[in-house]
Amino acid sequence: MMNPPLGAPKGVAMRAIFFGTPNAAIASLRALLGAEFEVPLICTRAARRAGRGRILAPTPVEIFGNDLGISVVTPQTLDHEAVATIREIEADVYVVVAYGRLIPRELLSTPRLGVVNIHPSLLPRHRGPSPVATAILDGDASTGVSIMLLDEGMDTGPILAQSEPVSISSDVRCDALTEHLFDLGAGILPVVLKDYVDGKLAPRQQIDADATVTSLLTKSDGEIDWKASADRIVRMNRAYHPWPGTSTSWRGDAFKVVDVEIGDGTEPERGFDAGAVFRADDGNVCVASGCGSSVRLVTVQAAGRRAMSAAEFANGRPEFIGSRLGAE
Repeated sequence: MMNPPLGAPKGVAMRAIFFGTPNAAIASLRALLGAEFEVPLICTRAARRAGRGRILAPTPVEIFGNDLGISVVTPQTLDHEAVATIREIEADVYVVVAYGRLIPRELLSTPRLGVVNIHPSLLPRHRGPSPVATAILDGDASTGVSIMLLDEGMDTGPILAQSEPVSISSDVRCDALTEHLFDLGAGILPVVLKDYVDGKLAPRQQIDADATVTSLLTKSDGEIDWKASADRIVRMNRAYHPWPGTSTSWRGDAFKVVDVEIGDGTEPERGFDAGAVFRADDGNVCVASGCGSSVRLVTVQAAGRRAMSAAEFANGRPEFIGSRLGAE
């Protein structure tokens, strides 16, 4: 049985407060405005210092909202003062897209249609803060987008709609896949909202027994264990791009592995220890990894130096060949 209509009278625009932060969220905001939703307020993260000059930079969503003349609030936290400010604006629904903070209970219960969220996975798989990176790291064949109602749990609320599965190609990186998924979500968001408001679709509960949960990424997640298989290391490189990136150490200093591929298998079995740097038969700079595999270094960045091809780095530092990455 479908829900009874929840919407405003015909001809009256639905009012939505938008919560979002990165560039990937802008497509959903555009979609709402293009579908004639009224957006009286945007809530985004506070400006942060970035770059070598540590310049205070507003979020992409804040810039976009200001350019359109929409009121924008940038609370450091969603404390009682911020909640009161948001609740002063009467809205039918809140829409959350990559905002980056949990929505407090006081706000979850405020809009009459609830709080709608775009989550870049096919829930209940990959709940939590790192669904796209985890899908790549785990070697999932596909992923997708869920449009859901938020509750007090971590992505545990009922689902309004889901996309068809999206294949994860063997070379896609986290940032590109994330943007694609949020664009996909933006494309279906207005129709899903209108169908929900008109009682044409009913929220369905998630099956908790099928759930998996992701963790917030930290800098240490990108540290390469050279005893892992080449396939795992390459998936790490794709999953953790652009942050936290993949890194190791060389001669006691940080050493970034910017881009890496699975070795082509032309090198003979030489019994290298994991992390040993060598030249393959085809001349490529490779590193021995676990399970008798190896990876080919494509782009690297030594501490205090610019990123460059592994071949260029090895030509300038001939002692690199024969050394061992990650060694104490």
